[in-house]
Amino acid sequence: MTYPAPRLVFWETTAGCNLRCIHCRRVTVAGQLTPQDLTTADAFAMIDAIAAVGKPVFVLSGGEPLFRPDIFEIARYATDAGLPVALATNGTLIDEAVAARIHASGIRRVSISFDGADAGTHDAFRGLPGSFEAAIVGFRALRKVGLPVQINTTVANHNKAQLDSMLL
Repeated sequence: MTYPAPRLVFWETTAGCNLRCIHCRRVTVAGQLTPQDLTTADAFAMIDAIAAVGKPVFVLSGGEPLFRPDIFEIARYATDAGLPVALATNGTLIDEAVAARIHASGIRRVSISFDGADAGTHDAFRGLPGSFEAAIVGFRALRKVGLPVQINTTVANHNKAQLDSMLL
């Protein structure tokens, strides 16, 4: 029996992250890269294997993918292998220089998580004061370099009353 090639591949590039989100199963390793993270060479081998069977959208996620020092090299490698690359991030590590590197690496689309209509709600959920404003800075920097940005939201008890505000 043969199966069709995948259309979408999400890769958790690292469990490491700069936030301490209340819903995250990775909170015990936040703030560090982990031994389970693939090496750059292993990442390239995985990309080669994926590209050999198809050209799915390849989403770099985490943890926080920008926590990896080699993420732009990995994105460029996947792009050069013919994979359309996207990035799923919390947005807090993106400034104009990082946005330019994201764009130059061949990433075609970025999703940023916003989990509240205001800083208080979002920051409490994300476990870091200032994370809402930092994600706004990241969003604006990405738009400035011309990248499409998608907003992801975890809807839960903490923000369900704000859903209408978040959608407007």
